[in-house]
Amino acid sequence: MSSQEIIRDVSADRVDQIVAGFVAIGATVQKLLQANGLFTIIATFDGSVHLSPMATETAAEAVAPLAQVPDHPLPAINPSTDFPAVSAEYRAFFDTCEIRSNRRAEVQARVSRLLDHAPRYKALSEQLGMPWFFIAIIHSLEAGSNFATHLHNGDPLTSKTTHVPAGRPASGSAPFTWEASARDALAMKGYVGQTDWSTSRMLHRWEAYNGFGYRTRGLASPYLWSFSQHYIKGRFVEDHVFDPDSVSQQCGAAVLLRGLQGQA
Repeated sequence: MSSQEIIRDVSADRVDQIVAGFVAIGATVQKLLQANGLFTIIATFDGSVHLSPMATETAAEAVAPLAQVPDHPLPAINPSTDFPAVSAEYRAFFDTCEIRSNRRAEVQARVSRLLDHAPRYKALSEQLGMPWFFIAIIHSLEAGSNFATHLHNGDPLTSKTTHVPAGRPASGSAPFTWEASARDALAMKGYVGQTDWSTSRMLHRWEAYNGFGYRTRGLASPYLWSFSQHYIKGRFVEDHVFDPDSVSQQCGAAVLLRGLQGQA
């Protein structure tokens, strides 16, 4: 069984770098010139080489059992925030992501909580057209899965948000329902109405939700990779304040997604 990653509207100055990244992780790559002068890249992964079902183009196959990961060298963290430039990087890091043994019990507990509330997440996700676990994982990271708080940042629903982003939701008055607040948070980020929910895209959106400050330092973001071998130390202890020796104690989004795989 094979799977594909499709990236459209890639500029000529980036196309060779992206193709090389996919080839490095075992893909067969097609580079197609579009009528507008940009490129479409189609990376095909043979199931015998690339065994992660999470990286398929559709979200329907996203929560699937863990499989053996391919043995390919990881690319360096790209400082770019442009999705086509980092798509192959996300895929390579996810396919090799392993949960640290001393964190497995905690990850399992967090995953169990997401699954317990899956019906509520699914009800909202069906309205917004996105995977339920995309919302659930944001809720875990931003609010500890607490339905009495805003999805934006964990502030209480009894008033508009006071931390960044402040003054949300933009309309309505307190107290807010969790669903109304979550809908505002996801629409504010531009996620409502999107059609690409491949693993690479979700990882990019999760990282964008928290901010790309780690990329400029050449670090894998703990917001994605904490509790895995891809993250060791260094984090923002508050807005715009980075401590290179501080270690995140929060489970990353990619690790939660790996944990959900193990439950499928």
